[in-house]
Amino acid sequence: GAVFLQGTEGTTLSRCAFERLDGHALMISGYNRDVTVADSEFAYVGGSAVASWGFTNETEGDNHPAAGVDGTDGNHPEGTKVLRNLAREVGLYEKQNSFYVQAKTARATIEGNVFFNGPRAGINFNDGFGGGDVIARNLVFSTCRESGDHGPFNSWDRQPFLTTTRTGEPSMIMAWREIHHNFFIDNYSPQENVDNDDGSCYFKTHHNFLVYGSAAARVLA
Repeated sequence: GAVFLQGTEGTTLSRCAFERLDGHALMISGYNRDVTVADSEFAYVGGSAVASWGFTNETEGDNHPAAGVDGTDGNHPEGTKVLRNLAREVGLYEKQNSFYVQAKTARATIEGNVFFNGPRAGINFNDGFGGGDVIARNLVFSTCRESGDHGPFNSWDRQPFLTTTRTGEPSMIMAWREIHHNFFIDNYSPQENVDNDDGSCYFKTHHNFLVYGSAAARVLA
């Protein structure tokens, strides 16, 4: 990423311009708490505008990858806020991208943004890690311009994770996520405005204005 954050607490990026970049504009990697990205513009970005990606444990000991089901060590982004940003013309080189994408990330708030013109889903949640996320009051359109599935929002959930997000105690059950009061226009694919793929669960989707697409929303078990 043009800006790479790891091991931070309380970082704020405000009124920034990210333009004509080869890779991701902002990468939030591993342990980060309460990162805020606000009132900024992203345009002509090779990858995603904002990518948030945590790490988990396979088992203790040497030679084990930072990947697995155990996320209780907290080595992930949490409390990220993406607020009132404008992102357009993303995914110029990396097509499996989004304006905002998160994996192994919890309690993110994506609110008040305008996202348009990208090759894949506008907002993507890669997994069911932790939960407690909120997507609200965003305008997202002209997504999936170079593919033929989903639309403004897409989620996957191929593996449960052990986290303390929901109750403070280790659990494989994630906290509820909310998608509300968004204006999603699925004018390119068209498939769904809200596409919960591959067993995605614990979503409360309500009070959205969903336009076009073959269906407003889908849950694929």
